[in-house]
Amino acid sequence: MQLAGSLIRRGLEAQKEHGDKINIPRWGAVMLVSTAAIYMFTMFMVEYTFGRVIPTLVMIESPVDTISFEPLPTDKSTVTKDPEQPPKRALITSSIRQTARHLGGFSSRFRGLGIFIVNALAVQWIAGMVSVVPMIKILPGVADIIAVVLCAQLSLTWTHIVMSENSPKTWYRRLAPVKMWKKVAVPTAVFALAEQLTGYIAMYMGVLVGLVDEDAQQMVDLTSGQKTAMSIKAVGVLALGLLLTFFIVIPANVTLTRVQASLLAETEETIVPFDRSFGGKVIPEVVGGTGMIGTLDAWKTFDWAARVRLVKTYLKVLGMQMAVSFLFTMVLVSELFIIAGRDWSKLIPENGGNKQGL
Repeated sequence: MQLAGSLIRRGLEAQKEHGDKINIPRWGAVMLVSTAAIYMFTMFMVEYTFGRVIPTLVMIESPVDTISFEPLPTDKSTVTKDPEQPPKRALITSSIRQTARHLGGFSSRFRGLGIFIVNALAVQWIAGMVSVVPMIKILPGVADIIAVVLCAQLSLTWTHIVMSENSPKTWYRRLAPVKMWKKVAVPTAVFALAEQLTGYIAMYMGVLVGLVDEDAQQMVDLTSGQKTAMSIKAVGVLALGLLLTFFIVIPANVTLTRVQASLLAETEETIVPFDRSFGGKVIPEVVGGTGMIGTLDAWKTFDWAARVRLVKTYLKVLGMQMAVSFLFTMVLVSELFIIAGRDWSKLIPENGGNKQGL
């Protein structure tokens, strides 16, 4: 999936390192750079729109028939007559294509992008500042968890912007009240911890089975049996990472998103059907409740049909990323053939062989 990006990155690094020593014509360099730019934009759109925005809507959409209300029986006939049940409406998020069309125009696919970027930068900056503390520095991932929790208000606002109708207000004017931070701090911490645990467990497992002990030359010198064993280990570590993601990270993400959604202001209209009461689990503050869904109830009210729909969405996004990477890899290889023609020496730095022999 990252092959095209790796090829492009190495090509650009070679161009930067060797500069005028690589005999690539200017039009060829422009073509490669343009391809790299289009690839990065396309992958970002797939990651953001289809990997973040649409799954968020999947997590909060409720079937219309579960959003209950009781009409006033003003007419006697409405009490005695058994009305015909209307056919069930398909969920908007049951199809990625349908959901993308439902978002509106092309720019709507990037709804919430401004605060998303601000949140990402803020998390990185705070994590960098916190990581210099000696006690925290020795504990891997703790700085990132602290940073994510401190920025929980930004993440909360992003969810509200994504799930609600478009507004003329800028993202900072729609910022959630500071008092809501403590309401989402715990589920945010659980989600951040789940992400860090999944990443570090998979990484340390790779170290334990020896996936990072071999350098490039040692990998070349491995026997066929050793290469097979190494491949099996790599697949095992990858499978472990996927299992941890599906059974720990995704449930934590769903829980956090639904808790955030329960705090949406009553004045905000959602772009997909949304049961604000979560089946009666949310008790308004005016009657002594918290006005939000509990952490456990947030996951319990996310039924199995919705869970399957969410997993299918993630698998489709993974397939899209693989398809885009494969397509751009083919385009890049074709461009290299066009640039080099029959003379592949154009792509080899001059004196490169001499440097290797020194």
